Amino acid sequence: MKKGIEDIFPAIDHEDDQRTVQSVSMRGVVIYASLFILSILISLAPLRRFMGVPQLTMPTYILFIIPGAWLPVDLHLTTNAYASKMSTHVILFLVFVALAFVIYLLCAWHIHHQPAQGDYRRILRVVWLVTIIIGLVFVMMPAMLSHDVFVYAGYGRVLTIHHANPYFVTLSAYPQDPFIVVDDWKNAPAAYGPVWLAISGLCALLIGDDPARALLVYRSFALIAHLLNILLVMHMLRDMGRSPRVVALGTLLYAWNPLVLEESSLGAHNDVFMVTLILLGIFFSVRAERNEFSYLPRLRNYLPSLIAFTLAMLIKFTAAPIIALYLILLASKAYHSKTFEASIQPHTLLRRLQAMLLVVLPAGLISGAIVLTLYAPYWLGSSIESIVYSFTSPPSANSSDGSILYAIIEWVQVHGLPPTNSWTYTLLYVLALHQTWNYINFATMACMMIVSAIWLWRSPTTRTLVLAAVATLGALLIVTFWFFPWYITWLVGLIVVCLPVTYDRVGRALVAFTLTFSASAFFIYLFSKPLPPLGGWIGFDCLTTIGPPLLMLLIFLLLPLVHKGGENASFTQ
Repeated sequence: MKKGIEDIFPAIDHEDDQRTVQSVSMRGVVIYASLFILSILISLAPLRRFMGVPQLTMPTYILFIIPGAWLPVDLHLTTNAYASKMSTHVILFLVFVALAFVIYLLCAWHIHHQPAQGDYRRILRVVWLVTIIIGLVFVMMPAMLSHDVFVYAGYGRVLTIHHANPYFVTLSAYPQDPFIVVDDWKNAPAAYGPVWLAISGLCALLIGDDPARALLVYRSFALIAHLLNILLVMHMLRDMGRSPRVVALGTLLYAWNPLVLEESSLGAHNDVFMVTLILLGIFFSVRAERNEFSYLPRLRNYLPSLIAFTLAMLIKFTAAPIIALYLILLASKAYHSKTFEASIQPHTLLRRLQAMLLVVLPAGLISGAIVLTLYAPYWLGSSIESIVYSFTSPPSANSSDGSILYAIIEWVQVHGLPPTNSWTYTLLYVLALHQTWNYINFATMACMMIVSAIWLWRSPTTRTLVLAAVATLGALLIVTFWFFPWYITWLVGLIVVCLPVTYDRVGRALVAFTLTFSASAFFIYLFSKPLPPLGGWIGFDCLTTIGPPLLMLLIFLLLPLVHKGGENASFTQ
């Protein structure tokens, strides 16, 4: 039993507890924290200039853009004055976001080189303080990189204010609604699950008819969710027996990630709360492993994780692969349970399969029952055709954006298809079809699930589950036809739980892939508007987002691992 526990949770050596706690350098962290805040504050001025929000005009906003007021308004990049100014703002914004990423990684590197068993409480306080400061600044900032907040508010108003079903009635059915002018998806039914609709309905009661209040309410909710995620990451790493240094490192890598900070507290995307539920499920899974060791999974132990993962899927359907992976994990745990090792009865294989089914089938039925129960109030009295239409009619289901498909379509619209006698004609024609990428997405998902199933079968631990989820979701984000930068928050929230990765080639590569992707995803904003000299999202521009993370994945898969006993050996603690 003891060996099984140590295999899953490598505890800190008892000798470490008796050691004198080594001092940790605070000076570097304070310097990096100050520079990080400054770089973010400077980026707000160009952000306000090209993505201002007239709905939020509080007098205090001027204080936020003073640090970047000195930045030039026009770099004269083109003869078109408007295009030149807008391109200037975008470039300057991304320059200082890139600087924030550099400072963020340098601070992580600084912590990585501190003693494993030092006192990191003061560093964690700095991490929390900086996160709260920047989060509150983003909440109050009159600028935004997307209008999803108003889409959420529209769903909530249809449900709570107009007492209609958002899956079958759109906000455009109420032309006098004050949110009509700001809701980009007013003609589309709800694209999210019933859990998010319930949250949107409650928020609608707080918001009333004021779009500015919608920004404040949803941003505040997202900031709270982000802080909860930090708390979950910190406690999970501790529960998994990681050293204080790894706990501080993982906490910082999630809390200060510039993409996660901006897309939560500024963008207020529901992805951040979906990550909260996913992390909660992982947290419960970690606790279940500590309680069950290598014996048959018990319903009372795995049920909390199953409920959390299912609720996450009922916010956004992209969490569905995690449920499938969790069921595979349970099946593997049941099949390989040491309960059968001492058995002297025949047909052990049959008993293993029976035990596996007795664990997986109830879990699948419970998850399905939760889904049907929460969807039932919206589906009662509706035809199968209308229910299917509610899933297939939102733009995210039948259109494209920020993806390889979108870049190809834009290229064909500008340059046209090659001559019909050219081999490139068929290739471009097929790749420009939405149905083609449906097949590519399905094939990618199938391949990743098979690989993940084999991986989990050989190593049925929560850590393997998380790594498999990062690999699966990361692959889908490469080939998806509907991509936006805030989707990377899923990966960042998951990957930090897998630290340390010094002796894990795949884990190390996935960390590099995720952190690089969180930075390269900002290139979407560089091409968000078809303005000279930058142009729009067309042709090979899609490689700016997916190229760097794929390159880093390959590099770190090929780089040799650090040998045990080397100078970084303590990083595994």
